[in-house]
Amino acid sequence: MVGVPGILGIAMILGLSGILNLSAIPARAHGIDGYIDGTVPYTIHLSENGVEALRPEPGYFDEMVLSLFTKSGLSHIVAKQVPWKRVMEEALKGSRHVIYPTTRTIDRENSFKWVGPVSRTIWNLYGYADAKWQNMAFDDILKGARIGVLMGSAREPYLRERGAKYLVMVPREDLLLPMLQADRVDLIAIGGSVLRHYRNIVDPTVQHRDIDGILPYRSCFLYLAISNDAALDDIIKLQITLDKYKQSGQFMENRGKHGLSTNQNSSFLRAMLNLENNGVGCVDMFGRDD
Repeated sequence: MVGVPGILGIAMILGLSGILNLSAIPARAHGIDGYIDGTVPYTIHLSENGVEALRPEPGYFDEMVLSLFTKSGLSHIVAKQVPWKRVMEEALKGSRHVIYPTTRTIDRENSFKWVGPVSRTIWNLYGYADAKWQNMAFDDILKGARIGVLMGSAREPYLRERGAKYLVMVPREDLLLPMLQADRVDLIAIGGSVLRHYRNIVDPTVQHRDIDGILPYRSCFLYLAISNDAALDDIIKLQITLDKYKQSGQFMENRGKHGLSTNQNSSFLRAMLNLENNGVGCVDMFGRDD
C-alpha cells in the first residue's frame, strides 16, 4: 500500500470533488457545537434536489464527506439542496463552500482547492444500439449528433471544445433519458451507473429499444471541490484524513454498507486505493474501455 504523501506533496495535489457551501446557512454544525476557534463553518452541499436518492448509492458520498470533516475536526453545516449549476456558481463566488463529487478539469483547476479522489467515472455517449452512431468515429459523431448533456457539467464545455455542433442542455440529469426516448436528442452524455438506475424509474409504458454505450471517450477522477479561500492547513488535514480513510479499510466498509462493489481486483478500486492517483484529473480514451 502506498504511504500517506508528505505535507508538501499533499499541498501540490490539493483537489476536492464536492462543494461545501458555507454562505450564511442557519443550520447547526454537524458533530460540533458552534464554530471552532471562532472560524466560519464549511457548508456542505448534499446531492441535487434529492436525486441522490435515485442513484444506486444513496447517501454514499454524503456519509464519506461528513465523516472526513468530522474526523478532521473542521466545523461544518449542511446546505439546502439546489441545482448543480447554481451550487457551482455559489462555490466559485462565495466563501468556504464544498461540492462533490466534482470532476477535476484543467479549466477548474485554479478555481477551487481539491481533496481526493473520491471516485472515478468513464465518460460515454449512450444511444440506441441499432442507431447509425454505433460504428462512427468520435469526431464524426460530434459533427452530426444531437447530444443531450447536463447544463453546467464538466461534459458540456469538453464536448463543445472538441467540436460538438448540436448540444442540447438540460437542467437536471434525470431528463436526459426521456429526451432520448422522445427523439429530442440522438445521444446522451451520462454516467453508466446513473443511466441504469434512471431506466428503472421511467414510464413503463414507453417502448424500450436497447440502449448501449456508443463510445467511451474520457476517464475522470472525482474530488471534493472547496472554495479557494479555504485555509491550506484545512485542505492538507482533509487529504490526510481521506488517505487514512482508504488505508484503514473504512472506504471499503462504506461501499459495502451502501451496496457497492468491494472487489479490490477491479480497475476502479485499484485506482481509488492507489494514493499515487491523488491529483490526477482526466485522460482521453477515444474508444478504450480501461
